[in-house]
Amino acid sequence: MKIRSFLAIALIPQILIINFLKNNPSLIDDYYLRFIYNNLTKINSFLFSKVEIPIGEILYIIIIVLYIYLFVKVISFKLSDFLNLLASTSILYFLFYFLWGLNYFKPSIIDKLDIKSEYEFHVLDETINKVIFEINEESSFLDKDFNKSDILKIINPTDSNIKKSIIPDIFLYQGVSGHYVPFTSEAIFVDKIPLVDIPVVILHEQAHQSGYADEGEASFVAFRRAINNKEPYIRYSGYFYALINLLSEISNKNSDKLDDYITKLDEKVISDINKAQNFWSKYSDSFLDKAQNYIYDIFLKSNNQETGIMTYGEVSLYIIHYYQEGKLSSFVD
Repeated sequence: MKIRSFLAIALIPQILIINFLKNNPSLIDDYYLRFIYNNLTKINSFLFSKVEIPIGEILYIIIIVLYIYLFVKVISFKLSDFLNLLASTSILYFLFYFLWGLNYFKPSIIDKLDIKSEYEFHVLDETINKVIFEINEESSFLDKDFNKSDILKIINPTDSNIKKSIIPDIFLYQGVSGHYVPFTSEAIFVDKIPLVDIPVVILHEQAHQSGYADEGEASFVAFRRAINNKEPYIRYSGYFYALINLLSEISNKNSDKLDDYITKLDEKVISDINKAQNFWSKYSDSFLDKAQNYIYDIFLKSNNQETGIMTYGEVSLYIIHYYQEGKLSSFVD
């Protein structure tokens, strides 16, 4: 009873400490990343990378079942049941932020480089034309026999802790193609998604492993690592990801010009766009997708990402600045 009460009460000072760290991001860069986080990922990689199945997804299932049980028990209004719920929450809260979540509060790339969020249309036009030129170039070098196992051999080095999801359909109906498990440092991807998406998805989750919690930053790191890869198909995937995001920007701001860019694309690129659209159309607008977006939006906003789920879209801003100003060319590995 004493331990349970202590854990339950400990939730309060933990919340206060997290709020303090949220307002002092330099502490995360100077101490947490340098002395704690990098060592934690090495330990988790040693413990879990040799196991083929994603331990983190099994852990999530256990946690969900546990919380359903605890919430049902709380209805009885017994103090012990309420303490069990608070104690369990306190433990998960500590583990999440200690093992990874504090990365949400480190200084952002936007703040460090003073990147402006506004840009003229001609800048977007110049950027997308550069990406179109590069993806058309890469499409001519592609190996038609390239497959998923080839991607994993290239991107998945020893102890990288990358896993295939064991519950892919659940994530697809949420519009999710990959996720990162902070408790085990596992980068998990859904292998049912179109082949062209897989390299960037894996690299995105690997960016989370590297401590990039911000979704826009993780996406940009994935893009950079993809286009710098020696394998043409990995580079193609990176440019394809950039193209899709920039076309989305065009669609939102100057939809009447969208066809002008599509006509410049190689037939292979257009084919991959159509395949990706057809694939994701089967899963879009589902109840799980809408519910997940709503919940994740709240979660991101509570963790220092003011734009919530729109943070994913910020990758276009990073890509534009990467091509136009060169500030980001040497900032990210």
